[in-house]
Amino acid sequence: MILEQQAISTGFKIICSDCGSLSIKATDPARASDDTVIECRRCSAVRGTMADLHRLAQHSRDLFEF
Repeated sequence: MILEQQAISTGFKIICSDCGSLSIKATDPARASDDTVIECRRCSAVRGTMADLHRLAQHSRDLFEF
């Protein structure tokens, strides 16, 4: 599955491995450092860091269309 391959290569878990949720807790990206932890909105499991999320956004421009 492409989503799981992307999650492995960037370190960010698109789908929470604990509860299966796609949602994350909101954080202020302008003030957050690269090592800010991104948590699952439903169960608060760690999904990755802000740096992981930035890498995912940069590498997946052609993969996802919302």
